[in-house]
Amino acid sequence: MKFFGLLFFFLATQTFSMGDSLSIHGGSTSDSVTVFDSLRTTHLGIADSSAADSLNAEAVRDTVVPITFSAEYPFSAIIPQEEIRRMNLRYAGDLFSLIPVSYKRSLGFSGLPEEMNFYGAGFGNVSYFENGILLNDRIRNVYDLNLYQTEDVDSIEVVPSPRGFLHGVFNNLASVNFITKDFVAMPPYTRIKYIESPMGEGYVDAQFNSLFSKKYIFSFDVSNRKMDAGFVNSDYSLWQAKVKLKYLYSNSLNFFLNYNFVKSDIGLNGGINYDTLATLTTEPWLYLYNERTSPVVDRESYQKVKQHNFSLRMLAHLYEESTSELSFYYRFNLDEYRQNEFGRQYNLLTRLSDRKTKTLGGIVSHQTNFSIFNLALKGNYENVDYYEYVDHFAQFNPYKTNVNVLSIDGILSCELFDKQLKPSIFGKIIFKDKSYYSGVGIDLSFIISSNSSFYTGVSYYYKELTANPGWVVPSGLRTPRKITTELGYKHTSAKTFTMLNLFYRTSFENSEKYGSGITFNYTYWKIHALTNTSIVKDKIGPFEYQLLPSLTMNWKIEYRDTLFNTSLLLRTGFEAKYSSKQTFAQYNFYRKDITYSTVMPLVPAWFTLDFYLSGEIQRSAMIYFSWENLLGNTYYITPYYPMPWRGIRFGIMWQFAN
Repeated sequence: MKFFGLLFFFLATQTFSMGDSLSIHGGSTSDSVTVFDSLRTTHLGIADSSAADSLNAEAVRDTVVPITFSAEYPFSAIIPQEEIRRMNLRYAGDLFSLIPVSYKRSLGFSGLPEEMNFYGAGFGNVSYFENGILLNDRIRNVYDLNLYQTEDVDSIEVVPSPRGFLHGVFNNLASVNFITKDFVAMPPYTRIKYIESPMGEGYVDAQFNSLFSKKYIFSFDVSNRKMDAGFVNSDYSLWQAKVKLKYLYSNSLNFFLNYNFVKSDIGLNGGINYDTLATLTTEPWLYLYNERTSPVVDRESYQKVKQHNFSLRMLAHLYEESTSELSFYYRFNLDEYRQNEFGRQYNLLTRLSDRKTKTLGGIVSHQTNFSIFNLALKGNYENVDYYEYVDHFAQFNPYKTNVNVLSIDGILSCELFDKQLKPSIFGKIIFKDKSYYSGVGIDLSFIISSNSSFYTGVSYYYKELTANPGWVVPSGLRTPRKITTELGYKHTSAKTFTMLNLFYRTSFENSEKYGSGITFNYTYWKIHALTNTSIVKDKIGPFEYQLLPSLTMNWKIEYRDTLFNTSLLLRTGFEAKYSSKQTFAQYNFYRKDITYSTVMPLVPAWFTLDFYLSGEIQRSAMIYFSWENLLGNTYYITPYYPMPWRGIRFGIMWQFAN
């Protein structure tokens, strides 16, 4: 961590010598923030950017106004940029703590590919997008949220579950869209962020943005996240870089050129070897959380990931009341997995694997309004080269193929009774070589009053058993048929915000999952209380299981104020989290999935309490402080990965004009 400290000292010295600072654009200056309501949300795959565009367009009066679009889904769960900027994040998975019916299956050690659940669906059932372009690994249909560069996020949209299958080249239950920052800064600026955590964990990020001319906007972002080994084989290194160029050709045509680079190297120790620990002591729990004495399952396995991602997007207003998009993208992903590479661990198999994909794709979409109707159409084509090399038991097993995928979807909506009632019908079909997978759905949003609204929807679709073309489907297995329904209610007033979600879905013939989520925010004077509670149940045939915790709760109570003549925006408070018991589950890093065991004891319930503080100085600097796990609880979520002990996490962000 000495490297991080020296780098931070140099950057801070340069920052404070720059003189006047540039105010950060985007987001409301009000301290009354609703986590799930934001004008900065946009339609997945068509929309782009935030309300910041219009704010900055006023500052650059002789610059062409950027194209922006309005929200498509009234009941999407939204995380606005104002909330994201104030979060003391480790990685993108931390962003969803207050999203209804969501759950993170944490592994404790920083950098490991943790499973994020929405509506009870995790690995292989969630599509992640950036501005409508799919991020998922095309072989395993999963995405490691550690690989996403959070400092470029403006807002996040989680669409209602009936529409989750509608986007991308997979029919997944849930869809999450990261909407990147896209604004026009009049003078060039540089932004630095540095965070340090216990166990040798550190993070540094540097951004640069410049308006080169009236029509060209350039931005660059590079970040490094690093963790020194505490427990054996838990070290981690991640480098990320992103370059963006925006060309405002006219008020009706904008171009966006993006390049993103990712390089990750992480140790996979498999958690603590509890069986070995139990043979060494009669009280293994006393040593399970000791990084110096606890034996790990795997001392040598590791994973390396390298990505090169390019995209060119063209957004246009072809005529009044219409928006169109044409996008081309290329994604390169190399995943190197090594287990017992040199055969020195007698109790582990040797497995060497290289998985490589090259994806060339295009998206064409068009949305238009005519009379009381709105029609949105989208086509997504991909040509994917798969290469997989596996050395298992010293047997060479290469596999190489090429796959073509075409996805076509459409939404037809109608606005009735002065836009208070909006029924929609939507459908999608995927052609993947010689197979096809279809789905249809309907939903209805109803504005009950000026501050209350209701949503209901149902969809019926088919999903392929596996995305991996090298996996042979066993005879007798049929394509899964899925049915998803959801009911939602939202109420907003001067002091409260309430959102209720009820969902039910089926998979295969005898598997059911259902649950509810309620979000309630209350404001009294300068005290803000935020709660998020989820209930999820699993049923397979006549039996009920707890594959996920049946009850999870997240509470926040914080003090918000503007101090020193509006120079300091302060937020400080406590966050409590509770999770009930759940089924014993283990990760498989090679396949990126979860294996459940009903013969092992349930994972115990757990509770944590954190203190946090964020202070924003003149809209140009931010200080982060958190004291995590104040009570020092020892617990695990996934056996047997010990969750972090009591520790302090500190950070600072500074933005200044060049």
